[in-house]
Amino acid sequence: MRTALGMDPKGDDDVIIVTVDEKSVNKLGRWPWDRTVIGELFARLDKAEIVGLDIVFSEQTEREKDLYLAERIEESGNIILGFFFREQASEETSAEDVDLIQECSYYDYELLDKTVGVKEFAFSEINIPVLSDAALSCAYFNTDPEMDGLYRRYPLAYVHQGYIFPPLAIQMLRNFLNKDANIVFNKNGIVRLRLGEANVKRSNHIRLNFYDTESIRVVPAVNIMNGTVHPDFFAGKIVLVGVTEIAVFDMRPTPINPVTPGVLLHYAAFLNLLRNEMLLDAQWLDILLMILIVGAALLISFRHSFFERLVWYILLIVVGMFFPHYIFWTHHIWLREFYFIVPVLINIAALESAAFVYTEMKAGELKRAFSSYVSPEVVREILQNPDRLTLGGEEREISILFSDIRKFTSLSEKVSPAKLVQILNQIHDPMTQIVLASKGMLDKYIGDAMMALFNTPVNVPDHPDKAVACGLEMVRKLARINNNFVEQGLPAIDLGVGINSGKCIVGNMGSRLRFEYTAIGDTVNLASRLEGLCKTYRTRIVISEYTKKRLTLPFLTRKLDKVTVKGKSVPVEVFEVMEDSLGNRRIKDGFEMGLEKYFAKNFEEALSIFEQLVQEYDDGAAKVFAQRCQLFILKDPGQSWDGVFALQSK
Repeated sequence: MRTALGMDPKGDDDVIIVTVDEKSVNKLGRWPWDRTVIGELFARLDKAEIVGLDIVFSEQTEREKDLYLAERIEESGNIILGFFFREQASEETSAEDVDLIQECSYYDYELLDKTVGVKEFAFSEINIPVLSDAALSCAYFNTDPEMDGLYRRYPLAYVHQGYIFPPLAIQMLRNFLNKDANIVFNKNGIVRLRLGEANVKRSNHIRLNFYDTESIRVVPAVNIMNGTVHPDFFAGKIVLVGVTEIAVFDMRPTPINPVTPGVLLHYAAFLNLLRNEMLLDAQWLDILLMILIVGAALLISFRHSFFERLVWYILLIVVGMFFPHYIFWTHHIWLREFYFIVPVLINIAALESAAFVYTEMKAGELKRAFSSYVSPEVVREILQNPDRLTLGGEEREISILFSDIRKFTSLSEKVSPAKLVQILNQIHDPMTQIVLASKGMLDKYIGDAMMALFNTPVNVPDHPDKAVACGLEMVRKLARINNNFVEQGLPAIDLGVGINSGKCIVGNMGSRLRFEYTAIGDTVNLASRLEGLCKTYRTRIVISEYTKKRLTLPFLTRKLDKVTVKGKSVPVEVFEVMEDSLGNRRIKDGFEMGLEKYFAKNFEEALSIFEQLVQEYDDGAAKVFAQRCQLFILKDPGQSWDGVFALQSK
């Protein structure tokens, strides 16, 4: 599917496959060629950086020809010979043979256990001594199929005669990077392998990420021998030499092609390791998808209409099948969709069967639906203590947050009632999520306003901090809501938040026929008045001195004023909570300096400071106090003036 969509990763122009293909065999003779011909081919590859051979020269021929090939290999100085392991053989591997290949093994490795949990071979088919001594290095080119016979993975290490050997791709990369692989083994196999950009964990294989075959640079050997391709072409390149002529039988069935030349496996492995783009396993994502999809099927089962459930089930399965393919195409992550598709099918069957048996339990589901209207904590506490459904309450110290939408009245005049409800939901939904995420309890909606309680019915020790953090997050969310409104052609709105902390009576209030869990008391009333002060001082978040002194987190606040709200005679200091930024810190410092002059009746100096804040930052509160200073300059407030501002409205 990835190939059909043209999303296969592309090969590298600096990595080239030299092929013993049909054309080369027709021109140069049947394989294996005379070793003088092979020597001449290798001589023309001497400018390449590394040449890896998916070929073994395990039999001696005429001595002069073997020596000629050895000389060409030694002169080139870049050839890594290939060999292979056997599980069974007619001859034992001699000590001399092991000596010839032992220098090709891994050096930088660590053993965490006494045994190494990788595959071990008792026999090997290696190159003749004269060639082995002449080569830069050597490596095995064995690969193992999976249970279905396809070659998907590439082995990273095999054990032979007490040595741990690397495959051809890693040996080429070791020499290309001039680094040894850092590898750790335990009794289960490879714990970690690091080489250049490659970092393989807890696997004896890499899962091959095959490349677009059209993007792989392939040069037939005959084109090199007849001069069509000049030796300079290979300067600085990585070269793999392999047999692709079908009659030689070096073919492997792979997921991309039932007849894939074996050399392409080494090509894919080399580039995968060089670029660190092999296919990755993500067990945690498999588990997460299993939980999410099975959970989604469970949620779908609660829908009343069987037709709706069927449609959602089909959509869920389609998404469950598509996502693993998408993540494979875009991020090279291999997921096992079987493990979440089959469970979800079983789950769907079980849920639909249970629906016929447990229809009488629908009443219980209706009760649980009321969780949408009150805090989950309240529901949980009521379920645990049913006797609390009776009327009454308890005294408790809490923080109360009131929020109100500005300009909502003008907005409501421009849209239909149905649209207005939709808009209100767009505002209340994210704001409610913020309240709940801050461990608050949504008490009620009052038209376009909200009331939230913190530290009830469950304990929240830092409830003033939570309430203030909630207010700040609501203001941040306001910007995103306004962006959506602008896209819908609606005017922007503003927000006012008032927060107070203190003792209240909380519990179930109302009558025996209808009641709700809420809070009452002067603390609640003051919080409501503070929200109204946002208009007065042209701010967004106003808190009382009672909340301010209980804060433990370093919020940026500035003193706004001393006020007496309507119905009260005792003045209260009020503060604005601001986003912590360099500009706001300068506003705070300047404003509080002006406020100090203001309370000291130095109205001219205070006016100068406030006007400067208005000019530089367009600060709303500074505008308010600049107007007051101008009034007091014109008419002295008298000796009895104590700086307290009496709020005449709610």
